[in-house]
Order: sequence, then structure tokens, then C-alpha cells
Amino acid sequence: MSAAIVLDKSFLQGAKRLRIHELAASHRLVVSDALFYELLTASEPDRSRCFAKFPPIDNPVDLVNHIGTLMRIEIDTHQPAGKPSSHRESLRFQFNSRLQNTNYELPVEVQQMVDEQTNDLRLHVDQFVGRAATANSFFPNLLVGNQAERTKARDDAERAIAEPGSLINLYSNLEPPPGERPLPPSSLVTEDWALYRWLQVQFLFGLDLYVRYQGNIPSKFSSAIYEKLEHDVLDAEVLMLGCLEGAFATRENKLKRWWRLLCPNGTLYE
Repeated sequence: MSAAIVLDKSFLQGAKRLRIHELAASHRLVVSDALFYELLTASEPDRSRCFAKFPPIDNPVDLVNHIGTLMRIEIDTHQPAGKPSSHRESLRFQFNSRLQNTNYELPVEVQQMVDEQTNDLRLHVDQFVGRAATANSFFPNLLVGNQAERTKARDDAERAIAEPGSLINLYSNLEPPPGERPLPPSSLVTEDWALYRWLQVQFLFGLDLYVRYQGNIPSKFSSAIYEKLEHDVLDAEVLMLGCLEGAFATRENKLKRWWRLLCPNGTLYE
């Protein structure tokens, strides 16, 4: 079976149609729930251009669920869930060709599902912002000294987060939500686990947001800033999946930098 690549939106936007077709011919292209949501909610002509790049064939991509599905498997089995592509949706499909039209409107039932995902996304944004506010308690030197010293503190923090096993002690202190099953013991967990990659990537994005606002994260955001936070949450999702797959396609500089820290032996397409 061909190797798989987790796609993100920036790669799909920036790559030419021929490049996507060439990759699809030699690899399996993994489209996550997060990316599919981003594509369906993209403004025109962005949405139609992205869908036009996929090959017009059966199963042009592997559709996979969000990382929460993999984390639940690990909590239930106390074993790593494996690569996202090994959990692809088992169905035969083609993308609706009308998604390539700039004036196409989603059917009512599809729009309802998108709206439900939007509500879930907003909940995740709120949780993300709450976690980001605690970054200084783990890395107290982020805002100390001149700009060069702050930059070094941030770089050191990112490297510490990416260091294999560096967050195991923190993981061992996590508590599941009330009524949920206990987490697998920390002695079992490695970088191959979705639970661990989730923790790493959440720390990186939280650190980034904390530094962006110099520790003064507002309680309310403008609609434009809130949309950027939504994109952060979605980008975090695809980066986690890319780490687990071992191959990732992105053109966003921040994600490329973190990928190289998290997966120095992985394959990056840019």
C-alpha cells in the first residue's frame, strides 16, 4: 500500500493541480475532518479552486476523523492507535463536482452539519485560549529580558516541548474529565501515541498565543482575530495527525518549523 501524506489547507491552496495529481498517483492523500471543514467553509473562489485540484476519481483521498477518535482508541485499549491513514473511512466516494463552482451552495443538511462543527470548534477555541494563558507557569522566562533574550527563551521552550519524552511527567499528572475512563499509564506512552502528540502540539500553539499577546491574552477577541484562533485550532489538528503519520504537506512557516522540531525524521512536503 502506498505511503500516506497528511495535507493541510495552505499546501492545497499553494500547490498547482498537477502537483496534487502527481502526489495522489504515488501516495495516499489524507484529508482530515479539520481540513474538510476548512474547505467547505472557505470563501470563494478559494473553495472551488481547492476542490478542483483533487483528481476526479473514486476515493481521491483518504478521509479520516479528528484526533479525538484516535485518543479514545488509546484510552480504551492502552495501545497506540497507529497512523491516521489506518483509520480511514471505509466507503466509496467522489467529491461533488459542483463544489468546483463558485456559486454552489451547500445542501441544507450539509450546512447543518457544518454549523454543528462550527459550534464544536468554538468550544475548542475557548479551551485553547484557556490553556494558552497558563504558558508562563511552565516557561517563566518567556517575557523576561530584551527581545533577543525573549526569542531565545521561546526557542528553548519549543525545543523542550519537542524533546522526546519531555512531557511525560506532565502527562502523568493529567486527570480525565469526570465520568471518563482513566488515561493509560505514562509508562506506556511515547511519541507514537495520539495522546502525547496532542499534548505536544497544544503546548506549542499555546506558547505561540501567549507570546503573541505578551502574556495579556484578552477575554474577548474581534471577529477577525477569533477567526485566526479557529485556524490555529484546525492547524493544530492537522499537525498532530501529520506527526502520527510521519508525512505532512504544508506551506505555513510556523507549521514547518514545528514539524522539523517534532518529527526530524519525518517527511515534509512544501
